[in-house]
Amino acid sequence: MSIHQVSCPERILFLDEEMAALDRLEGGFRSERVLWCALEAGHEGLHHVIAQCVRGSETAAPWVMWARWPDTGEYGPERELLRLESCPEKFLAGNVSEESCCLPEGHAGRHGFEFGPPIREADVMPDWLLRRFFG
Repeated sequence: MSIHQVSCPERILFLDEEMAALDRLEGGFRSERVLWCALEAGHEGLHHVIAQCVRGSETAAPWVMWARWPDTGEYGPERELLRLESCPEKFLAGNVSEESCCLPEGHAGRHGFEFGPPIREADVMPDWLLRRFFG
């Protein structure tokens, strides 16, 4: 991600039942009661945030549990915890400094790597130089 991220200021407060469901997952981090929308500020449509990262197993790949909710009727039928595929877009694809979008596929607004000041390819250390220092 970029140094500056201007995310949507909307937040979700998980209910006790939702917290229990998140805690039952073999997660990669401790579930938090309150999270903020991960999409760009001013986006249209539902809000989205990663609620838990699921470790996976020998037969199943890791995956992400998302929470999504509407602006109005926050506790209505559009509020849900669900598995969504990741956005396939990448910045500097194929380079050592490749960066994934980290938002759900089909998300509103800019990609996660586009938040903040503009990033140009010239701003990223070249692969050959990274290998020299860290290879």
